[in-house]
Amino acid sequence: MGLLIVGLCGMSVFLRVPHFHRAEETLHASDLFSEPGGKGYNQAVAAVRMGAEVTFIGAVGEDRDGALCEERLRAEGVRPILFRGEGRTAFASILTDSAGDNRVTVFRGAGLTGKDITEAEQHFKGADLLLLTPEIPEEAFAEAVRLARKYGIGIILNLAPAFPWVRKYLGEMWLLTPNRDEARALLGGEWSEDILKTAPYRMIVTLGGDGAVIADRGELTRIPAPPVRAVDTTGAGDCFNGTLCAFLMNGDTLREAAEKAVRAASLSVRRDHALDGMPYRDDLIPD
Repeated sequence: MGLLIVGLCGMSVFLRVPHFHRAEETLHASDLFSEPGGKGYNQAVAAVRMGAEVTFIGAVGEDRDGALCEERLRAEGVRPILFRGEGRTAFASILTDSAGDNRVTVFRGAGLTGKDITEAEQHFKGADLLLLTPEIPEEAFAEAVRLARKYGIGIILNLAPAFPWVRKYLGEMWLLTPNRDEARALLGGEWSEDILKTAPYRMIVTLGGDGAVIADRGELTRIPAPPVRAVDTTGAGDCFNGTLCAFLMNGDTLREAAEKAVRAASLSVRRDHALDGMPYRDDLIPD
């Protein structure tokens, strides 16, 4: 059945600004763009473009944005299982500055319920891997973990955003994929790779332009990133996670999959926006 992703989906608006706001400052954007998105949504597209078979479970409102989310998933080759919830479809505003860094504000909108996930149980049967983020409500997250346990599915948890309630589920994860700040918050103390040597979890910590580091039973493996000029970092972490899952299901080792995921994420930042920047499998072939 391939990769199962349970996540948030909605519409995103991108605004390019010269710098991020100072107090009481009004900025004029030089560019405006809109597309469907959400962490799980982006991860699904990234994984499909790397050759994976992907089913995405999410929730949308009874509005045009929800219909657009479904249309784009189908066009990309993702199998969408979308529940119609109360209220509007989720919405995100993304500011990108001249250095390619971003600031994201999310309206969560219609959310998945535990009942929704229970109704989607058939899609857990035979799934090879489950990719989760805490961007969905805890009741839906908990039910997804329960069904993964029931069917013996390995879970990869992208710890973004790192809500405190997620800690109680960490022992059931096969792999965690936090960024540097999320890893520091999880493990405590100032950031240094040394804190990963005693981490009680298998982890891949993404480090932006510095690549990533795998921490597995006290052994650290560094994965450097190729040098690129970043235009827009939006969705780079999602690209990493989707690509990682695609190649793990392809039979790659954790290191091999991580190396390809770092390369894919590096390629993704060379173009504006999230989905537009997601590379395809053939793009990973070195020039």
